[in-house]
Amino acid sequence: MTEINKSDLLTLHEHSLFSAGIKFCRKGIFLTVFLVTFLAENVFPQLDGPITGDRWMVYFTDKNGETFNPYTYFDPEAICRREEAGLPLFDSTDFPVRKDYLQSVDHLCLQTLQISRWFNAVAVEASSGMIDDIKKLSFVKDVEELHSSSFLASTSGSLGEKAKLVLNKSSLDLLKFQTRRMQGNLFAEKGFDGEGIRIAILDAGFPGVDTRPEFAHIRKENRIISTWNFVSGDSNVYRNNTHGTEVLSCIAGIADSIPIGVATGAEFLLARTENVLSEPYAEEQNWLAAVEWADKHGARIINTSLGYTIERYFNSDMTGQKSLISRAANIAAGKGILVVVSAGNDGDGDWRIIATPADADSALAVGGTDPYTDMHIDFSSYGPSADKRIKPNVSNLGEVIAASKSGLSR
Repeated sequence: MTEINKSDLLTLHEHSLFSAGIKFCRKGIFLTVFLVTFLAENVFPQLDGPITGDRWMVYFTDKNGETFNPYTYFDPEAICRREEAGLPLFDSTDFPVRKDYLQSVDHLCLQTLQISRWFNAVAVEASSGMIDDIKKLSFVKDVEELHSSSFLASTSGSLGEKAKLVLNKSSLDLLKFQTRRMQGNLFAEKGFDGEGIRIAILDAGFPGVDTRPEFAHIRKENRIISTWNFVSGDSNVYRNNTHGTEVLSCIAGIADSIPIGVATGAEFLLARTENVLSEPYAEEQNWLAAVEWADKHGARIINTSLGYTIERYFNSDMTGQKSLISRAANIAAGKGILVVVSAGNDGDGDWRIIATPADADSALAVGGTDPYTDMHIDFSSYGPSADKRIKPNVSNLGEVIAASKSGLSR
């Protein structure tokens, strides 16, 4: 029997492989954008400070009396997206939360945290006694407990600390194949590189994006539109875990003139929502705040290679209705945003099935395949959702060449 190496396998079966596209309209032109979602469920966040109370989501009854001007609140790209999708510019979910309600709650709790326009709510830190008092307020509709325990994240998913990869034949073949697998050659022939599409990436940090040559074309053209660190409350996202760097490279990086992803001409919003050494529940609050921020700043696509599972939920909770972030993902989709989510990394673990927010009905959940067999790669989480919907929705390579803060990694 003739031995076939991995490089040959890549060439042999690229002609019969499936790829998926999403069409977007911008100024009358339909653009198909393929995204590589780097599949990682857990990344390595830093421990929160000491918590002296529990975390809660406080929902309000109304927004009576609040005014809203979409033309001063939204980025012009957000206005454009809504108009193209035939969506109203004046939607109650976009109106601000009443300041007097927020002030009243703030007086009764230890501290107020993220404010959500979409849910007409605020996350707070408070004791159970304080929450009892908050529940008595006439304008409080509901209170939901957000557990505040911290858990160590998986340490198996990081590529960022590895030494720089030498592009030998095997690695070079994979680098070229990972875009061919998505029919990137057809995009190149038609001149589609993501130009005019604004993509928000929610992750754990982007060190090296401001210095590495794989991102020089993005920096040169000022296509990083905005950044925000929802963990530290500032605009510096170029530190902490390198996972977001790897994800961005899989979408838009270029290594030695070879595209790592197919949307090399897109614009970007970079948000750090994850911590570095633990997995506190606050990260889901950060995720919600980041999605609303991405909407405001004109994102057409939100890419989030993060997921939450066994430390917070049961398998039966993966219905798309249980977690705060799955509900938020569905709201984002209703505002004309494509939410792309990794299915998860638990295919070979005890949890096994998809994570949240991949379970959201309107999120595009991406599973992982082996580049040499085109079959399921062992770590990628399985579907269906707990309520028997098909998940993941599409699949793509679970092993790729990516750029990190120290160089290329496999």
